[in-house]
Amino acid sequence: MYTCIVDISSQTASFRDPEFQNFHRSLKLPPPTTIIGLVGAALGISPLQSQEIFDSYSIRTGIYGISMGKVSDLWKYNNRTSQMWLYHPNTDGSIIIREILVYNQFYIAFACEDIGLLTAIEDGFRSPVFALSMGTSDSIAKINRVWSSLDIVNSNRVEYCLLGGDVIDKVIHESKESGNFSFSIYQTSEPTIYRLPTRFSYEGDYGKRQVAQSATFSFIGSPMELNYAVEGVAHGDIFIPLIDF
Repeated sequence: MYTCIVDISSQTASFRDPEFQNFHRSLKLPPPTTIIGLVGAALGISPLQSQEIFDSYSIRTGIYGISMGKVSDLWKYNNRTSQMWLYHPNTDGSIIIREILVYNQFYIAFACEDIGLLTAIEDGFRSPVFALSMGTSDSIAKINRVWSSLDIVNSNRVEYCLLGGDVIDKVIHESKESGNFSFSIYQTSEPTIYRLPTRFSYEGDYGKRQVAQSATFSFIGSPMELNYAVEGVAHGDIFIPLIDF
C-alpha cells in the first residue's frame, strides 16, 4: 500500500452541515465529497471524473485538522425562481447566517495499491491544475508540502480527525467483548456523528447533482483513547485514521 499526506492551510473554510438549512453550520473537517473534489481540482478534472477514479480504485483517505476559531457571515440570496425577482432583484430574498472556520490547518492522507495513481495525486497537489478551495470558492487553500511513503500503523489514540461509522456504537460493542468501556481521560468534547453524502449522481461533468450514496462518520475533537485500535497513517505527532468511502 502506497501512502502520502498533503499539508493544506487556508485562512477560511466552510463545509456545510446538510442537517441545517436556514443556518449554514459548518462541519469541523472537510467531508468525503470535498476531498474527492479537491483531488479533481488538483488533477484538472471534473468532480464527476474524480468520483469515477475513487470508484475504480481502492483509494483510502483520512483527514486531520485544526481551526483557530470560527465566525458567522451574513449571506444574502435572492429567490431567482420567482418572477418577482426579474423586476425587483433586490427583493424576494433572505439573509442566511453562514459559519466560517478561520486560520485552518488540514492534513489529508491517501493510501492506494496503484503507485501510478498515487504519484499522480501527489504531483497534482504539488502543482494543482485548478485553484483549490475549502468548501466555498473564496476559501482558497495553500499546499504547504506533500509527504510520501509513510507507514500504515495502528493506534487507539485519536484526535481532530474523521472516523468511519459511529464511534460510540463501536466503543459500546467492543466493551461487551473486552469489558473495557472507555473514551479516555483526555476527552473534553463528545464525538459528533453525521450521516453524510459520499457519492453524487451528476447531469454531466459539471451539471446538476443529487446525493446517490451516504454513510455514517464520526468527527473527533479533542484527544481521546478508544477501547479498540484503528488503522491510519502517521507523520511525527500526527496520526490520521484511514477510512473507506
